[in-house]
Amino acid sequence: MTMQVILHNHDAVHGFESAQEFAEDVLNRALKGKLDRLTRVEIWVSDENSHKGGADDKRCSMEAHPKGRKPVGVKNFAADIPAAIRGAATKLSHALEHELHKE
Repeated sequence: MTMQVILHNHDAVHGFESAQEFAEDVLNRALKGKLDRLTRVEIWVSDENSHKGGADDKRCSMEAHPKGRKPVGVKNFAADIPAAIRGAATKLSHALEHELHKE
């Protein structure tokens, strides 16, 4: 069974049609060695300031669902969606490392 990646793209986020593929690629690299212990990762991306603009206003929240454990969630803010996704994936990797070593 492979890990499922579910991307919830907020209406305010435009112009990044390949977000699903990009997110899957980033997660596969960031979570290497942990993928077989997860059932799914849910991702939410949004533009906090929408039409107003601003620095670090793109948010990416990720929630990993390890098998037999409570979900692990993180958030990251960045200037653009790809950077927000990469940052959240890095944070998620560290959080899972800590959580999965509790066994």
